[in-house]
Amino acid sequence: MRRSANALTAFRALCGVLLLFRPTSLAFFAGVLSDWLDGPLARRAGATAGGARFDLEADSLLTLGAAVAAVRCGAPRVVLLAPIARYGVHRLRPRLTADETRWDRVTGVAQMALMGAVIARLPARWASIPVTAGRCAALAARIASRGRLDLTAQPAEPR
Repeated sequence: MRRSANALTAFRALCGVLLLFRPTSLAFFAGVLSDWLDGPLARRAGATAGGARFDLEADSLLTLGAAVAAVRCGAPRVVLLAPIARYGVHRLRPRLTADETRWDRVTGVAQMALMGAVIARLPARWASIPVTAGRCAALAARIASRGRLDLTAQPAEPR
């Protein structure tokens, strides 16, 4: 099972490279599907630190490839900011708190949905700047929080 998970992760990285040169919906959605499938396989087989790192790099390559593909399909170049900034942010803050993980996923999914829509030639370019701003804000909060980021609603203190 571990080999299957690693094969899916390698396939995702390959989809990311393909998107750099040939923007196609098939490469994008195949890469996203492989991301959804490899995690459960890896957890069943017993996740390793090397596998987790490989998964992170394949995710980043798919995201960067999707951003380049989206720009080639008409999205503004600003969509490249977050995928490129991710490399610096990860070096500064490699570990996430539970709250940071949640916001990282929410903004990451929004970013990928936007890029997928643009690559599929759907009318989604209007959302490029707000989605990218949200993603960059989440990355900036990750750096600034130093592990203290808490965006959950807190109950009111009794008076």
